[in-house]
Amino acid sequence: MSAWLAIDFGTSNSLVAGANAEGIFAPVAIDPSSPDPTIMKSVLYSLRRNEWSVGNEAISLYYEAGAEGRVLKSLKKFLPDSSFQGTQIHGQYYSLEDLLARLLRTMRERSEVQLGQELKKVVLGHPALFSPQIEAHQRALTRLEKSAQIAGFEEIVFCAEPVAAAHNFAKSLTSEKNVLVADFGGGTSDFTIIRLRPDGFSEKDVLSLGGISLAGDAFDGSIMEHAVAPFFGSKIHFQMPMGSNVLNLPKALVRKLCSPADLMLLGKREYIEFFQKVRQWSFNKEDAKSIERLELLIEERQGYHLFESIEDGKKMLSSHPVANVNYQYPGIDLNLSFDKAEFDAFSSKTIDAILGSLDKTVEDSGLSYDQIDIVCCTGGTARIPALSEGLEKRLGAAKLNLHLPFHAVVNGLAEKAFQLAKQS
Repeated sequence: MSAWLAIDFGTSNSLVAGANAEGIFAPVAIDPSSPDPTIMKSVLYSLRRNEWSVGNEAISLYYEAGAEGRVLKSLKKFLPDSSFQGTQIHGQYYSLEDLLARLLRTMRERSEVQLGQELKKVVLGHPALFSPQIEAHQRALTRLEKSAQIAGFEEIVFCAEPVAAAHNFAKSLTSEKNVLVADFGGGTSDFTIIRLRPDGFSEKDVLSLGGISLAGDAFDGSIMEHAVAPFFGSKIHFQMPMGSNVLNLPKALVRKLCSPADLMLLGKREYIEFFQKVRQWSFNKEDAKSIERLELLIEERQGYHLFESIEDGKKMLSSHPVANVNYQYPGIDLNLSFDKAEFDAFSSKTIDAILGSLDKTVEDSGLSYDQIDIVCCTGGTARIPALSEGLEKRLGAAKLNLHLPFHAVVNGLAEKAFQLAKQS
């Protein structure tokens, strides 16, 4: 009996379920070494040429190898970006589609083993909007489709992630409701306003779709920018030999430093040579020391470890008044703390942009906030207090429903897969 896979391919985490004409499969254990085997971190690691691992195993091997090799995370964020085509790894060029296909192929092959059948059809989730620019959004979908084809899928159907979450949420209703589905992930925040009934919904019931490419990684980046990056020289001043102008690190370079995905690509020779020169041109020993720490961070490939520490600090604020970022490595002794008020100040632009996108999505639906009956929040980033407060201010706490933070989307994609399986 022909089956469909359902893949929630996330910036940070990925999940797989599926269906055939008889029913839906529970989420598949695609990462046996993960604390929750149904959740696989969207991480690739290669110690040497033609050796690859993914998920929790990738992270463990990276630690065991003393940060040797290349670790790649948040690759999905590059899909709408025409300037990023691929990268060299161990002297061999890999396109973005090749790299993403390695993750998708692993999910397909492990699912085939678990389910005991060949799987060539997939319902693939995607953000409501990869980019506000239609051309960039379409570019991302085209590249994602190519990645799925390279991974061995022959029939590919896309479904917006917040619409998928709505498929899952509809089952819990007893009467018709106007529902806001807010999916806060690692790379994007997505919104759908939809009229839901217990028996489901049709395309005309989707009143509006919206979103923005800011979510968990952006909050980590804001902590990096305001609290951590100065420790690595982001605010130093320097002067070139025979020059008269006092210079700072280029803003574009600082932005890369504050992105978990981009930081791991700063090991190119031209960046290292630039940092070496900046260290020599610094005004004082402390500035030179901070750039030396940055060189060490990049050359020793410690970016992943550092951002793990930053993410741990961010998560602390969900249940503690003060967060701590503690990262130790020979030559790097980082220990700092910040409270909720400071975090809110760090991330105010990100919060405002996400909530502004929400406001526009509600406006596009033709409804007011008062006319929305229920809010279905999904994704790990939904736990950030400032986002919850922004939703409560607009809708009231009684309407908020934190619904299966990690499994809502994949379960909804499986519902879509079930519909397709019954038709074939």
